[in-house]
Amino acid sequence: MAVLKSEKDNSNITESLFKNYDWFYTNIFNCTQKALDNFFKKDFRLRFLGTFKDKDNILFYGDEYFVNKIVVNKYSTLTIRISSTFVSSILDNTFGAKEEEFSLKKLTHIETEILKTFTVYLFQNLEQYFDKSEVNKNVIKSAKDYHFTFYARYGKEHAGKIIVTVPEYIIKNIKDKECIEKFGIADFKDTKVTVNIGAGLTRVPLNDIKNIEEGDIILLEESNINEMFVILGENRYKFKINPNPSLIISIDNNGGNEMEEETSVKPQNMWDSILVDVVAEFDNVKLTLGELKQISEGLVIDVGSVYENKIKLRVENQVVAIGELVILNDRYGVRIDSIKKTKEEVKTSAPASKPASNTAEKKAAAKTKAEPSAKKSAVKSAVKSANNENDSEEDENFDYSDFEIEDESI
Repeated sequence: MAVLKSEKDNSNITESLFKNYDWFYTNIFNCTQKALDNFFKKDFRLRFLGTFKDKDNILFYGDEYFVNKIVVNKYSTLTIRISSTFVSSILDNTFGAKEEEFSLKKLTHIETEILKTFTVYLFQNLEQYFDKSEVNKNVIKSAKDYHFTFYARYGKEHAGKIIVTVPEYIIKNIKDKECIEKFGIADFKDTKVTVNIGAGLTRVPLNDIKNIEEGDIILLEESNINEMFVILGENRYKFKINPNPSLIISIDNNGGNEMEEETSVKPQNMWDSILVDVVAEFDNVKLTLGELKQISEGLVIDVGSVYENKIKLRVENQVVAIGELVILNDRYGVRIDSIKKTKEEVKTSAPASKPASNTAEKKAAAKTKAEPSAKKSAVKSAVKSANNENDSEEDENFDYSDFEIEDESI
């Protein structure tokens, strides 16, 4: 037997408890069941409910207990608790049921001695797993207790609980049971799991993120058209792929100059100069375990279906834009299809602003015709001027709180 735990359980189950559960079940449980069978000669069946280590055992609650503490050595004791429900079931099935309501306070001397004798007999069955030699007092002070809880039934009826509490330091060294694999990856090669796949990342000034527009292309400086990476939690695993030729695009020289001219404008405040990491990744991509195994082995895999998904640009955990993957020479880029609105834009957006925007565009177009040599950036300036939106107002509409920024240059 092995305990299968999810990633979420890591904070709730200590490593030693997880590692040793099989040993506890095989030895402590079997000995307790054997002692119960041999002592009372009745059909009491136990079930191993759980193991608690140095914590308040919630399985204590809801019942009273007959308690016996047995001395292991000079400084150590083992505690056995039998719930009142189980005591009643033991006595009823051994001596016959009584008409009066059962209470632990009304136990006779003979009944008490029977229960004490049983707890000692149980200890004698378990002591083969205990080290009864004396230990340093400092070890005892820092030691923790194991609480083994068993649920008892008699036939189909609930019979109560037995709880055995043992100091950690008296348990002998536990040998790991050799694990024999019964299934291999090949048995689940067609099973699909949901993962995130990343295409690359880049580091750009925050000002560029603020001014991003539909149709813009973000070049992923840290990317390779022959590689992508699987994102599993906080880890990234690179894998080799065959690039899709249909993603290749060309950028004309004029376009390149315009982009360079726009990004060369000096930022107007300290925040705009901060560099942020932008990651491009696909969300909720399904891969088979067979494909993941190929990734782990460094083989080239076909992810043709992945290209059909939209790719998201993330700054930290926030999506700022959505687009399509493209290839620029030997690197990937993202052509922006839509931009995620900031919190401020959602609050302040109103239909009344559209006519002013249209008027601004007409004035900008007229100005552009009068000056044929004007660049794309001049059109943007005319639109902003016609809207009477100065640079400080634009900054107010951008919510810096959307990003958690860490930069050593500040």
